[in-house]
Amino acid sequence: MALKIYSSASYNPATGKTIVVIKEADERETVLFNAELDGDHTNTSEAELIKLAVDWFTLKYVKDFSDQLLNDRINEANRVVSEVQAQAALTDERASKAEAERNERFEKLEATVAQAVTELTAIFSSRLSEESHEKDEEMV
Repeated sequence: MALKIYSSASYNPATGKTIVVIKEADERETVLFNAELDGDHTNTSEAELIKLAVDWFTLKYVKDFSDQLLNDRINEANRVVSEVQAQAALTDERASKAEAERNERFEKLEATVAQAVTELTAIFSSRLSEESHEKDEEMV
């Protein structure tokens, strides 16, 4: 399949552009596009017009398509990064809550242990005092 100029190049002095219509078709596929070339190319050879038109098409559409694909991938990567950051923030929040709960439990446990030690100390002191008092009475 070889690209050919479908119609002659036409120059529009108002826009300063030459329009070149490129077309090729066979039983499997068809290629058709209009290229807008800067300047007057009405006296340019057909081979050069085809080259200029293909270059124009490549810069206009292939680069744009490539840029769009790249932008789509960048946007997808940014979306994934945002999701990961949100998940990390949620994980940090859960870790902070778990640490706060753990600290609260330890404080309650410490208070309970301190209370138990106080009560046991009081019980032992009372018993020791009673035993000491009983020994003193026996000695008398």
